[in-house]
Amino acid sequence: MNSRLQKIEITNFKAFRKFDLNLEGRHLLVYGANGAGKSSLYWALYTFLQSARKRTTAVAKYFDPGHQQNLLNIYEQREATPRPGEICLTFRDAGTGNEHAYHISQALHGTDDEPVILKADLASDFITYRFFFGFSHFRNSERFNIWPLFEKEILPFCVTTAGGRRTPLDLWNRIKLGDPNPTASRGVGGSGAYADFHHATSLFAQCLVGIVDAISTEAQTFYDGHFSAGDAGKVDLRLGLVTPPSSSGDNQNSFSFTKPVVEFGIQINGQRINRPQTFLNEAKLTQLALSVRFAASLVNLHESDVKLLVLDDLLVSLDMSNRMKVVEILLSETFEDYQKIILTHDMGLFREFRRALGGNHPDWECLRLEGKPSDPKVSCQSEKSDTQKAEDYLHGHRLDEAALCLRKACEDTAKRFIDHNEVVPTKEFLGLADSLRSARNRVLAGFPSDFYEKVVRNTPAQHRNMLVASSDTDLDEAEHLDPATRGRLKTNRDRLRRLLSEQQVERLRQIKLIDDILACTERVLNPAAHSGTPPLYEKEVRDALDLVRQLETTLTT
Repeated sequence: MNSRLQKIEITNFKAFRKFDLNLEGRHLLVYGANGAGKSSLYWALYTFLQSARKRTTAVAKYFDPGHQQNLLNIYEQREATPRPGEICLTFRDAGTGNEHAYHISQALHGTDDEPVILKADLASDFITYRFFFGFSHFRNSERFNIWPLFEKEILPFCVTTAGGRRTPLDLWNRIKLGDPNPTASRGVGGSGAYADFHHATSLFAQCLVGIVDAISTEAQTFYDGHFSAGDAGKVDLRLGLVTPPSSSGDNQNSFSFTKPVVEFGIQINGQRINRPQTFLNEAKLTQLALSVRFAASLVNLHESDVKLLVLDDLLVSLDMSNRMKVVEILLSETFEDYQKIILTHDMGLFREFRRALGGNHPDWECLRLEGKPSDPKVSCQSEKSDTQKAEDYLHGHRLDEAALCLRKACEDTAKRFIDHNEVVPTKEFLGLADSLRSARNRVLAGFPSDFYEKVVRNTPAQHRNMLVASSDTDLDEAEHLDPATRGRLKTNRDRLRRLLSEQQVERLRQIKLIDDILACTERVLNPAAHSGTPPLYEKEVRDALDLVRQLETTLTT
């Protein structure tokens, strides 16, 4: 990915009368209450990328006040002179630093056949909560046919076919109505229309079987890698094109068309489960659905200068453990090639996602949408971390508020470290001091506490290499040692060197930071939460801020 999305400008489109966001190439995490415009942002990005392969008339209709399919803001349209609807995205080339803005509106189709946007459309992916609702809505008596869901949520993002510019969705749109001769042509024209339809159906069938098989294979790999731990038995999942699309007949009376059927099934320890929705609990069904949908993204990877992964309330329907597992996946190398845009109306999820990012996340913009469709402009407010809030309070000489924010930041950092970025609601609540001590104990795991307390802690860093001989010459010259004993002594001495070497410096730094913060807890972080305590001093709070910042960048998993 050589280009990044720099700026989003939306005028008179869905919930936005006016909306501007300077993203500057960062990933984006957005919280927006219902009606604030987060889904409108999703559809603006989707509409923009899809416009590259659409006819100008098909793009213009979204911004045409006279068209019944327009997506204009109804409040803006009530103005005496409403602003024309427009979506403009600006991209910056990472190598040259050059920026280019592309516009779509009723009068402009700046993305038409534009190579950068055409490739971005194929390489990007848009996922909403609808996929998971659709995956779990089957009644007990129904076959698990996910073709309707596949058609809406996966097929639009599949890559080009061997035929050139045409996508699998293009092929499907050609035949999906099952009408080979819509103009009712007769004679040679009618015969040709039926022949063309049969050929298009055959092409799509060949294309679809390859897509389904590839996603099925990748979904199994994804599930095994991310969700199989703890399974009572081996879970094998399968996506299969059990009924390919087909057509026959050369006239209106003899013609028939069969739509595809894509079924989902599983085996547990080799035993087939015919109706997974009757056997699996919601959490496991969700994990399987996630595996299928993310597999579709990975199978359809496409080379492009611009690659967006846009998620609209994807995690709302998931339980907390699955939510944070998905967050972990999104932040892993699996999706590192994408510029990610995560949209949610759940403030709790927003905060947990940001907590998973850690205290210092320069590659992410965390924002809150403020406004409603009738407002002249929907704004984006930076949702600051507790550490950032503490710094603002400190600048305003509001020391108690700053100390309270530092306390929260410290607790979050310690708990994230303890829980490995997972949130387990059933865990017993831990206060600040207990959380810090638990984090300290985890750091000490594998680093003997007595050795640290009695030897390392009391030896200055510049002298620690003197605790162990720098060479083994003395052992080689000790004639009373037999070879086996000499070997064991060398091995143990090497272990001591490693305990005192650079690989332990960070661990020692973590322990010292925790000790320092514990020391200032009673004076700075705790008194701020209680009345009747001595006043705080600015230097104390500023020193605490520095310690907590170091902790956020140092205490990582």
